[in-house]
Amino acid sequence: ATLGIHNEALMAGLAERTLREGFLSGFNPQGIANTAWAFATLGIHNEALMAGLAERTLREGFLSGFNLQEVANTAWAFATLGIHNEALMAGLAERTLREGFLSGFNP
Repeated sequence: ATLGIHNEALMAGLAERTLREGFLSGFNPQGIANTAWAFATLGIHNEALMAGLAERTLREGFLSGFNLQEVANTAWAFATLGIHNEALMAGLAERTLREGFLSGFNP
C-alpha cells in the first residue's frame, strides 16, 4: 500500500485468505491495524474483510493489547472507507479513554 500499487486481484486474494477459518485468530493488534490501513490506503472497500477484522478486534480482551498507533490506524481505516461499525468504534473509544492510555500521545 505504501508504494501505491493498486492491484485489485492481489488484494482480493489477500482478503479471501485472511477470511478463511482460523486465519484471523493468529492476528495480533498490529496485524489488524496494518491490514485495515493497507486496504483503506488503497481505497479498497472489502466489507467482508473489514467485518472480520472488527470481529477479531472485539473478541474479549483483545482490544487491551492495542497501542495508540493501532487504535488510530484502525479507526482511520474504517472511517476512510466509510464503513460504520458502532461496536468497533465504541470499543476503540473505550480503549482510548482508559486511564493513562493517552499519556503516550504525541500530536
